[in-house]
Amino acid sequence: MNWNIEIGKQISLVIPIIVMVLMAVKFRKIGKENFFFIIGYTVLSLIDIFCYFYFSSTHRSTDIFYVIGFLMIAFFLYLLYYYQLLHWPVLKKIQSVLLVLFVINIGVMFYIEDDLLHHFSFNMLYVDILLLIFSIILFLYQTFNSDKVLEITNYLPFWISVALLILFIGSIPILYFRTKVSQPIYFFILFMLNLISNTILMLGLIWNKQDNQK
Repeated sequence: MNWNIEIGKQISLVIPIIVMVLMAVKFRKIGKENFFFIIGYTVLSLIDIFCYFYFSSTHRSTDIFYVIGFLMIAFFLYLLYYYQLLHWPVLKKIQSVLLVLFVINIGVMFYIEDDLLHHFSFNMLYVDILLLIFSIILFLYQTFNSDKVLEITNYLPFWISVALLILFIGSIPILYFRTKVSQPIYFFILFMLNLISNTILMLGLIWNKQDNQK
């Protein structure tokens, strides 16, 4: 397969910049309820950009930035985002448990894995993804059983959820079999998942008609 990994990485850096610019343009209509997602997305995007240039210039490991910024900060902000979106008391309690499990997972990984901060933990990533997917399921259950379903195409949190589901559910198989596929195929699939996810996110930002609220 003829896939230029380097060009793919560079395009993958440009796409989030476009999304962040669109977020800035649409800021007044995005709504305060999406604040934690925006911060989490921005943190992750800036880490990607920083790590790309940092590794290119120093050839040093960037694992510590991804462990702290991605596995800990970004995922926590995403989980907090869904905690804020959930209004049904029982769902909010379940999401509180997920947040506690997230913190416990960090502690467990520090205990069972050697030098976690300097070694990207895929085990930790899998648990984070499962917690996030479950959070999205809770949110979608609430959404499809409320009046929001009548304006679903204009409801940004729905499109954010679809984008995250495609990205992370699609990532699990290729991440799990990462040592069994060639690098071009591995990075091409991740590139396509990133492209599809961000395209859905951009469409959601464009279609969103929410007024700033809450």
